[in-house]
Amino acid sequence: MDRRVLFNLSLPYVARAAGWIFHRKERGGSPSQRRPRRPMSSKPQRATPDATRTSIQDRVNRRIYLSPGVDSYYHDDQLDVAEGAALLKHQPAVAGRRVLDIGVGPGRTTRFLAPLASDYLGIDYSPIMVESFRRSFPAVAVACLDMRDLSSLAADSIDFVLASCNVIDAVSHQDRQQVLGEVRRVMCAGGIFMFSSHNRDFREAFRGPQLRWSRSPCNQALHLLRFIGQQLNHRSTGKLRQVEREYALLDDIGHDFQLLHYYIDCATQIEQLARNGFATLEVYGHCGRVLSGSESDLDSPSLLYVATPAT
Repeated sequence: MDRRVLFNLSLPYVARAAGWIFHRKERGGSPSQRRPRRPMSSKPQRATPDATRTSIQDRVNRRIYLSPGVDSYYHDDQLDVAEGAALLKHQPAVAGRRVLDIGVGPGRTTRFLAPLASDYLGIDYSPIMVESFRRSFPAVAVACLDMRDLSSLAADSIDFVLASCNVIDAVSHQDRQQVLGEVRRVMCAGGIFMFSSHNRDFREAFRGPQLRWSRSPCNQALHLLRFIGQQLNHRSTGKLRQVEREYALLDDIGHDFQLLHYYIDCATQIEQLARNGFATLEVYGHCGRVLSGSESDLDSPSLLYVATPAT
């Protein structure tokens, strides 16, 4: 990446670091060391734990996905290795079929799916992503829809569903079940559901920010600035981490530890799919290798699942 681009990306981190240091100096200690103010209302409204978790994760992630310029992070035109291997094998499920592309963003996967499909629709809940998509693919159908509510699509109307870039990990555990239910409803018998999800067994899943090293003094300075920004983000978002038996909500390298993502291991994800009416056909590691059974993969940050509606 051009050094000027890296420098521009680092400026927000410098500003945040300077503001945090000034805040400590003026107020005495870090924000976490000061006693929090009491709420003005003596009888605050109390939400249930599940409702609170859902709203917090949604609020944290929407702040990023609905922010101006977020589409610039996703202007890629290549499939990853696992996607390439899976789509090559299941190309007959796409060719001449009705395709739904969930979390389409600026259209990274559109160039591979739309020309093959008989009917293609990309959806994203971010208006910024949808507008970016329309600029790149003005003749391709796209809609601003939330994957948790596909009521505008008829039952049994889709042959192939793709949810790439771990998009279903951006919502809560409860909402995830709703997404799976909606996808199952719109899919026809014998269809293919292909999606990626963060791998809880990944050896670095629970790690925080790590400082990168470079022999170049300029690059090392930029790595340091980014590391400071990641630490500040992790200091805030990391407090919202949640670890449950079936899953974990973790901040990670995505958008420099500003997001909360859902992490699940392979065996549990297969069970979750079965509970929602799907039979798992294959699971791919990040290098494109098909895992055997519910094999644990310590080297893949995310896994790609291929499933079909259970009969």
